[in-house]
Amino acid sequence: MDKFSCNMISGEEIFYATVIAEDARQAKEMAATETKKGRPREWSVAVIEKGVAGPARFLGTGVQEA
Repeated sequence: MDKFSCNMISGEEIFYATVIAEDARQAKEMAATETKKGRPREWSVAVIEKGVAGPARFLGTGVQEA
């Protein structure tokens, strides 16, 4: 499991989420589902920590104006 930082820009807002997931695909799906914003393919993800203890889970979210 890895910890991912996920973000998506929509209009003038930046949505972001932090999740623990098995891979980038799962991280994108979790971010889209939890925030109810966009589709998984619209989210960008980056690993911020490798080898994190599971299970897969949602850690937090936020919105900021661009």
